[in-house]
Amino acid sequence: MKESKRTLNLRAVERKEKKRKWYSLIDKIWSIPNLEQAFREVKKNRGSHGIDKVTIKDYEIKLEHNLRVLQQSLKEKTYRARPVRRVYIPKADGTQRPLGIPTVQDRIVQAAVKQKLEPIFEEKFLDCSYGFRPNRSAHMAIEKIRKDLMDGFTFVIDADIKTYFDTIPHEKLIELIKEEVVDSSVLSLLLQFLKSGIFENGVVHESKHGSPQGGVISPLLANIYLHPLDELMTTRGHRLTRYADDFVICCKSRKGAERVLQSIKKLLEEELGLTVHPDKTRIVDNMEEPFTFLGYTFKQAYWHKPSDKAIKKFKDKVRKATSKNQTINMAEFIKHKVNPIIRGWGRYYGIGFSAKIFKELDSWIRRRLRMVQLRSWKKIKKTP
Repeated sequence: MKESKRTLNLRAVERKEKKRKWYSLIDKIWSIPNLEQAFREVKKNRGSHGIDKVTIKDYEIKLEHNLRVLQQSLKEKTYRARPVRRVYIPKADGTQRPLGIPTVQDRIVQAAVKQKLEPIFEEKFLDCSYGFRPNRSAHMAIEKIRKDLMDGFTFVIDADIKTYFDTIPHEKLIELIKEEVVDSSVLSLLLQFLKSGIFENGVVHESKHGSPQGGVISPLLANIYLHPLDELMTTRGHRLTRYADDFVICCKSRKGAERVLQSIKKLLEEELGLTVHPDKTRIVDNMEEPFTFLGYTFKQAYWHKPSDKAIKKFKDKVRKATSKNQTINMAEFIKHKVNPIIRGWGRYYGIGFSAKIFKELDSWIRRRLRMVQLRSWKKIKKTP
């Protein structure tokens, strides 16, 4: 534990020495090469239009001109972020997740800011954080949890922060960013992203707190705001694994887990102004009871496989793709419609103890395809 604190202190001193480099960042953000790279990132991620209804294709038609105009507005400080367009996507539990879709231009600016801020904060972020970071993945987080469980840390704090992205306090977030970035123009841009407002049903609502999911920079801001949690758990030697706002902590005993949970609540609720979900946060003895994280169910401190919700969601997608009332070329149908669903799901869930589940799903998919084939034939040929 002492070694851990010493390492963190050394890193803090190094950051202070480097901090003088970040007094002026805005000119690096508005440089044309950075804006061009930001556009390429936005284009690669695709996405819908914002409230101005300008699509990525529309913006690209006069890309050079549009980026020059954007650069000028950033230089002259006349740029203003537009309200985000509110959309909802269904969640596995039947509720809906609110997203905020910025305009293409605002996504480019957010990407340009992110490209310059991310390396600064990557020097600060700790190894226990895996979500939306370069060269880190959900698979790495899953393997880390499995190792902790196998090391005997089987009492698991399965935590949930209630509506995290929608409740981040703006002022406290900006204070945390100021620890590394002092360029007032950059801080002003970040405040614009946070306070741009939400357009829904023809009305713009003020955004007093939160960072809308759907923005390019929101994942980075979310990681910055939860960094104090990473620091607290690391300095105390606890085994935290965090992926954005989802995290678990593996402990040796139930009493130890209860103490850790109290310290987490104190930090998140009293210092960071967040809410630990009272119904979704629990302590689990994984030798007796399973828990689910990032779509995987862990049980008996060794096994992990796709969760029931993940399997149901996958089957729903396949059912939709293989609806019976269609006439198809089976080879093309499998290649272009079915295989992309299977391939993506298989890549993600292929690291667990999933062989039996995969065989069962394979047989089920084949039955679905046979039904589609039979219905697509206008007249089934009878064998003489």
